[in-house]
Amino acid sequence: MEILASEYVIEIKGVVKEYNGIRALDGVDAHIKDKCITCIIGPNGAGKSTFLKITVGIEFPDSGTVTIKNRQIKVFKDAKRYVSFMPENMRLYPDFYVGEFLHFFHEVTDYKEAGFIEFLELKSVYNKKIKELSKGWHQRLRLYLALAPRKPITIMDEPFEGFDPLNMRRIEKLFRKEREERAFLLSIHQLNYAERVCDMFMLLYSGRMVAHGSIYELSKRFGKDKLEDIFISAIENEMHQIIY
Repeated sequence: MEILASEYVIEIKGVVKEYNGIRALDGVDAHIKDKCITCIIGPNGAGKSTFLKITVGIEFPDSGTVTIKNRQIKVFKDAKRYVSFMPENMRLYPDFYVGEFLHFFHEVTDYKEAGFIEFLELKSVYNKKIKELSKGWHQRLRLYLALAPRKPITIMDEPFEGFDPLNMRRIEKLFRKEREERAFLLSIHQLNYAERVCDMFMLLYSGRMVAHGSIYELSKRFGKDKLEDIFISAIENEMHQIIY
């Protein structure tokens, strides 16, 4: 059944972004459905992080439009009512203790989700300075900051970075549970985890959106069953078209 445009929480049309004459995004069209986990995948340098930053209004397209909840997004102020964003390698205050930092966050934002604090086991590191945390604990703290506001849309750049396989599985389950209440847009380079946790996939290559759909839809198109094989087949097709 065809999805009506009104069912999309994000619509991106004809987005172009250039840096020093090089196109990072080249006429990208995309849409994100509510209560769905959508994943953007692509090789390094494909434009994934630029795509996410433009979606939330941190960077601006040279042309094209981004619409969230039927409102055109021109700056981050327009998006923040609807979106929480976790960029890759988000910097936190290194000399704050974790408990002190979270208290500050709750005071400033009025967002407090004890359930997420418990699930992510953050109380166990309340007395550690942020700069003393391992990569995995840094990532737990970033996840909390993105999830706690309970915005209608949560956008994350590499949310599984720094986690061991056991904790990756726990976060997958959390995302699937939270999908009942919000839309997710994730950038993930671990394709096996992306395939397990996500409902829809967008493949970006050289700034172009070359594929968009569910595993079932992409399997029919590329004749492959696994996301990794679909990814390789799609990239090889694009490279062949560029060469010939």
